[in-house]
Amino acid sequence: MPFIKKLDQDFFIKDKRFFLNQSYVEKNINCFKKITGTRLAGILGLNKYSSPLKTWASMVNIYKDEIDPTLAKVGSIVECKVRDFVSNILNIKFRSYNPKDIAFDLFKDNKIFGGIPDGEPIDENGYISYKDNKPMLEIKTTSVDNFMYKKINNSLILLKDEFGYPIVKQKFAKKKLMFIKNEIQIPIEYQCQLMLYLHLRNVNFGIFAFAFLEKEDYKYPENFDPYKRDIHIVEMRIKNNTELLSLINYAQRWYKNYMINNTFSPKFSNLDEKWIEDELQISL
Repeated sequence: MPFIKKLDQDFFIKDKRFFLNQSYVEKNINCFKKITGTRLAGILGLNKYSSPLKTWASMVNIYKDEIDPTLAKVGSIVECKVRDFVSNILNIKFRSYNPKDIAFDLFKDNKIFGGIPDGEPIDENGYISYKDNKPMLEIKTTSVDNFMYKKINNSLILLKDEFGYPIVKQKFAKKKLMFIKNEIQIPIEYQCQLMLYLHLRNVNFGIFAFAFLEKEDYKYPENFDPYKRDIHIVEMRIKNNTELLSLINYAQRWYKNYMINNTFSPKFSNLDEKWIEDELQISL
């Protein structure tokens, strides 16, 4: 079950909010999570997969979004290959990080924001350097086709055929959604992610590497060859620091309000109520 703590024992519902029990807060407050690139869009209400409420529940560790194990494995293996591909194409060396080695956070000095970029440019001596217009790197992998999933224990699981390949629901559909007039449209949740990490590094130029995977890559990710796949490198620059700072300031206020000064969640939306009823098998 994605809810990993117990209703009415660790948290309770009142006035369309979750409230953490005091005993739970005292035992777990030091393990509450910071705002990372992937969580920022959820907090801002800009992520179609995660509301501010669901993001909060994850950050206080009463809820855990489960990732399909096949997708997690493929992403981990393919990302390294895509990073090397981009490095060769642009002639820029990037430093990557083993999340466990840095306790899943590159920005430990920041009490509110954290996370890990997929790649940072380094100079000939191996030091991080954004000089000479070198970009930060974010890698995104997605399937070309739209696959079929099944909800099992409230988690979406990738369906496979008898040979271990993902079952295709609609060919090329996933890739088509990414393009408008032959240009990739960067989803807003991805923009928020890269913007936050650029802000934390005090730089304004980054790139996305979008890698489109075939169904074979989900069965044999170790055989993935980036030179035989469609990979698009898309630039992103922060042009309006005022607008970015307004988002950052909003997220800071949100964090202080819901993670530090109080022990309750944002209010439930109508979609949140449906999610809660499905997950907890209750009627609100």
